[in-house]
Amino acid sequence: MTRVLVIAASSAYFAVPMASVHQVLRHPLVTRIPLAPPSLVGVVNVRGEIVPLLDTAVLTGTGSLHEPPFAVLVRSGENMVALGAEALPIAADFEEPVGAGAQPGEVAIYSDGGRLVVLIDVEELVKNRLDLKRAS
Repeated sequence: MTRVLVIAASSAYFAVPMASVHQVLRHPLVTRIPLAPPSLVGVVNVRGEIVPLLDTAVLTGTGSLHEPPFAVLVRSGENMVALGAEALPIAADFEEPVGAGAQPGEVAIYSDGGRLVVLIDVEELVKNRLDLKRAS
């Protein structure tokens, strides 16, 4: 069994392993960065630590989130990142996947209450689809 946190982004659902989740923020105070790549919404200050807030929809190729009302703080390798979410993320337990992920960073696909949820590897997804060097 896999314990995950399900994130809604642009009418799609993604999950991250609960072991990598640090915290969920409601209405994060975002500082925008001029000339940032589309996948970087901005940065948030979490108890003195500056954390990039990533657009989950852009990272996954499903659309765009303009003002995400929630952010999920997750560990990505040695770094902390925040993933934008359109609704309050929900914990779930997944048994067997119904398919494999098709894109880099997609681990597996699960069926959850009549919807498909893609389990993502945040570190792999960020590495393949985000160029933070362009933002600095």
